[in-house]
Amino acid sequence: MSVKLQKENIRLSEVMCSPYCRTTVEGDVIVPDVKPDIQKILQVDSSVVINQKNVQNDKVYIQGTVRLNVLYLPDEAEEWSVKSILCNQEFNHTIDIKGIKPGMDMCVDAEIEPCEYTLVNSRKLNLRSRVGLLARLSTSREIELATGLEGGEPIEILANTMEIYNPRIDTVREMIVRERLEVPSGSPSICEVLKVSAKVCPTELRILDGRAAVSGELKVCTLYCGEGEKSAPEAMEHTLSFQESLEVDGLCEGMNGEIEYMVKDIVYEVCADSDGDRRILSCEVVICASLRAFESLECRVIEDAYGKTRSVELQKTPCRIEKMLGCETAQLSLNESVNIPDYLPCIRKLCECTGQATVESVSVSQNTVTVSGYITANFLYLSDDSSQPVSGFSHVLPFEKCFEFAGLTPDTVCDAHAEVEHIACTINGDKNLGVRAIIAVSIKAIAPYSANLVSDIAYCEDDCMPKCASIVVYFVQKGDTLWNIAKKYRTSVDAILSANGGDEAEIVKPGKCIYIFK
Repeated sequence: MSVKLQKENIRLSEVMCSPYCRTTVEGDVIVPDVKPDIQKILQVDSSVVINQKNVQNDKVYIQGTVRLNVLYLPDEAEEWSVKSILCNQEFNHTIDIKGIKPGMDMCVDAEIEPCEYTLVNSRKLNLRSRVGLLARLSTSREIELATGLEGGEPIEILANTMEIYNPRIDTVREMIVRERLEVPSGSPSICEVLKVSAKVCPTELRILDGRAAVSGELKVCTLYCGEGEKSAPEAMEHTLSFQESLEVDGLCEGMNGEIEYMVKDIVYEVCADSDGDRRILSCEVVICASLRAFESLECRVIEDAYGKTRSVELQKTPCRIEKMLGCETAQLSLNESVNIPDYLPCIRKLCECTGQATVESVSVSQNTVTVSGYITANFLYLSDDSSQPVSGFSHVLPFEKCFEFAGLTPDTVCDAHAEVEHIACTINGDKNLGVRAIIAVSIKAIAPYSANLVSDIAYCEDDCMPKCASIVVYFVQKGDTLWNIAKKYRTSVDAILSANGGDEAEIVKPGKCIYIFK
């Protein structure tokens, strides 16, 4: 005869797989007719955007765009002259994953390594980028938890609290920030825009019912050639504040959340101010906000049971569950002296210093997770060498950060991310720069484990339970627990505590003499 159980249904979003792969995006770029020939490449900036993703049977299709900005010295140009080329390279990539099917939820994170280039001739260059793709595929499922008994059955139950990590939301929303940016006083008017880049610095995320309130700062950096005889590159920075309310079905107040931003597109136009000078940059920045929200549930579940008057049988069902071990963010400060390569001239003025962080490896050892990676710092500067008036180079700054988490296992999934929050440069000498960078390293550790959940309790048929003495004198053995002792003699934990002073730690000491009353 079955015993009626109190049960609770919980809907979980389970990550089925999260494959990581790399693909190479390569293509030739022809200098537009309106641009002069290339004498020397100074710098190539790159970013990646995912445009479409699709799940089919056993396959994932991803389509994206690599956006490239090439700065170069033109052939036979005037002194200080720098030109730029903007171009896009489309790519398609397929990942074979056995067992996946349409209807599964999928989100894709993309990262790009510094672009490699080859100058084929003065009108043609080859660009190669390595793009890393992390595809997370998940599906919903329900589990049934036995939390207690209905009625007054003479059955003792052992119930404990189970912690469950339940990812609920993994979605992307777009935001648009528009602003008219003015050239700072004392800087020349704009002759030609070479590059406009933007970076989002988040300040707040609040999870509400059905929406996420986000705010932050958008730092826009513009590199341009100023008007005048010597149109040397000029840089200007603007900080824009933004606040948005993103509508997301399924969000509930009390959930935990995290958000990552990516600049998808920048559209700009040079405008004249009230005096007719080209000192206004009308800018529109499209931002992709990747929002993830999760619940950390604490559920009371039955682990064991026994009958006090009749024997019972427990039916258990295996279940795979995830537990959040921790989610942390740490700031690292890197300071390094960087020498300008010997083949480049001495520095006179720094035009630009930018940095991009890459996580190279995540390793787990005992209770420590080590995140290793590097910052690729790019420098653009002016010199007094008439043969090389503008030069650029890159330098790699390694970093490493250790995080402590209790309960790490070989199966623990560690999701790590690094972002350059600030980078600055000082000129220490003709061939030396001092670089200081602040990066934020974030990690989330999730441990999967298998649990046997009680799904049914039933009385044994034709049960002949042996009779126990009404009073038992028992000497506690090593490894005994109050539950095991009570189960052995068909009494209750409360009864043992009541008869022996109520101090559990004292009662279960090996060799302790205790009394058990039926």
